[in-house]
Amino acid sequence: RRVKPKSEADALAAANQRRHQQDYVAVAPTSDEDERVIQSLYASTIQQLGPKILIPLGFPPSKLGLRSFVAAVRFTGSQRAAATLGRIWHAADEPGPLILRVPTFPAASSAGLTLVVVFSSLGWYGVVRTEWGATLREVDDDKIVIAHALDTSQSWFMTNPTSGEYDNGEWWDETLAKLCAPYKRVCILGESMGATAALRFARHGTGSVVALVPQIDVSDFDYAGRADFSAERKGWLRGAIVQACRDACAKIVLHVGRDPPDLRQLSYLPKEGNKCRIIKHDIAGHALGSGLKAQGVLRKIVLRDLLGHSYRLPAAGAAMHQ
Repeated sequence: RRVKPKSEADALAAANQRRHQQDYVAVAPTSDEDERVIQSLYASTIQQLGPKILIPLGFPPSKLGLRSFVAAVRFTGSQRAAATLGRIWHAADEPGPLILRVPTFPAASSAGLTLVVVFSSLGWYGVVRTEWGATLREVDDDKIVIAHALDTSQSWFMTNPTSGEYDNGEWWDETLAKLCAPYKRVCILGESMGATAALRFARHGTGSVVALVPQIDVSDFDYAGRADFSAERKGWLRGAIVQACRDACAKIVLHVGRDPPDLRQLSYLPKEGNKCRIIKHDIAGHALGSGLKAQGVLRKIVLRDLLGHSYRLPAAGAAMHQ
């Protein structure tokens, strides 16, 4: 039974505990939750930027003023204001675009650790979150480092998150190369947009790559988003994914359900030299993680394919969260 929090601090602590106990990629937040996140982001951003930037430049310290400021900067040909806001415009505690979570008692050397790179999806209602953290933490392995890669710009990781400009993912490629270099074992995970990135950057994986319902060809995906995500850029991304599936050293496991658009994406994989193992599930809709969770197999599948862990039940009386 829930107990009414005694203070705002208690309410915040309880909310954080709930957030860390479940994976929002598989457990949908309510629209009210995302609205509260957005309202909080607006309030804190306006409080910080109002007296220093908005008011001196003639913009009102309000939602309209903040949006107008970003639009005005974009009109000059720069995406830098939007990119800067994107570092905090999500539901994680830490600033993005890359959030590293290390074990409490890590090994003496990175070579003795496993790095798991988790790419974000678009989010249920457009708010990006650090996904899969609860499932990976429940492995209770002090040799796993989690790197959450967030794309708040809805560019399928095709933009430089510091400048906001399209660079075909070069910033991510270079950043991941430096991040992964010290680790002997690197595993990669993502769903939907995150799964697309998992395949696109599969070359950085040395252990396994697990992709749930990826878009190989984003032009064949029902997505109402950035007008500047051109057909040419989407075509380039498709080519990069096809090449990555041929060249990857890591084991690639691709999961899909019964959703016809998701199944159609499989036809864009390379006809020859494709290293992807495809697993189909009897689940309707695009939210495959949520469907697998409803069947009670999500954690088993993710941990088996990603880390090679046999499924182990927690100790008697321990809470289970997926």
